[in-house]
Amino acid sequence: MNERIGTSQIKNATPAWDRPVAPPALSANRTEQDIALWWELIDRVMATAGANGYSKTEVAKRMGMPEGTFSQWFSGKYAGRLDSTNRTVEQWLLAVEEQAGLAATIPTSPGFIKTRIATEITETLAWAQMTADMVMVTLAAGNGKTATSRHYCSTRPHAYLVTISPHTKTVHGMLLELAAVLEVHEHNPAKLTRKIGEKLGRIGGGSLLIIDEAQNLADEAINQLRHFVDVYQCGVALVGNNEVYTRFVKKSDGPSYDQLKSRLGKRLKRDKPRLEDLQAFIAAWGVVDPDCVKLLTGIGMKGGALRQIDKTLKLASLVAMGAQEPLAKKHIEAAWKNRDVEDMA
Repeated sequence: MNERIGTSQIKNATPAWDRPVAPPALSANRTEQDIALWWELIDRVMATAGANGYSKTEVAKRMGMPEGTFSQWFSGKYAGRLDSTNRTVEQWLLAVEEQAGLAATIPTSPGFIKTRIATEITETLAWAQMTADMVMVTLAAGNGKTATSRHYCSTRPHAYLVTISPHTKTVHGMLLELAAVLEVHEHNPAKLTRKIGEKLGRIGGGSLLIIDEAQNLADEAINQLRHFVDVYQCGVALVGNNEVYTRFVKKSDGPSYDQLKSRLGKRLKRDKPRLEDLQAFIAAWGVVDPDCVKLLTGIGMKGGALRQIDKTLKLASLVAMGAQEPLAKKHIEAAWKNRDVEDMA
């Protein structure tokens, strides 16, 4: 964890991190040991900065040192006490290395898993893209909506995923997000819609916009998406929770809602996870013990589904590693209790 990093590991450092030529001069407030440690710290700082893409300004800020002080220390021209400044730098490096070591022990979640619901989501997205239609995917939290959407975009041409937040729920906010994802450069708001539409239309009717967290969208923004479908012949998938669909079932909202409801070509809805999907996800984690599988299946049936299993298994794996024991039911129970998100029963 505290292994020293040699100069051979700094070859990818940016030009701004050129190694100093000369060390600090010997004086009453610095010894040969201080200078030797300074050289070692220089190499470690350069390696850490290079690995993380840090600038000198950012390194100084992260270690809580004035930028001017750090710059002078790094150049070997600092006139103050070298031992105390070395100590500040070393403590920061130890913290960074310790954090990196801890991060390396955290188990990695399984990659994309083709569960039954993932297959259904994929088929719905493909329908929207092939037919230039508007579809809706409303699933309970933790069932893999976002993961499947990302996988779809990574394996299909002309499919784009845009995530909406409460801060980008308006028409203009959504258009800015679309422009960023589609790499459309237009600073005139009046022309932004047309430029986005033209980009989608040039693809030849085979494009798909996947709008994740669509429940955050304002009604006008959803209507703008309908405009893209109608005018530019692109597919649109509204992905989110059940709140999205309530926009389409109001009884007396005028012609705009009639247009939206009639434009919706397909809806995929599921409120609870399937047992087979939970079991497939647990198996992907490599868990085969029947007691563990039963416990994790119960956890997955709670709100959060696959996400609950994933977070619990990560923590349980750390608990087991700390005890130097193979993963067992007791570790999962301890992890779930430690997370304190819901009763076990």
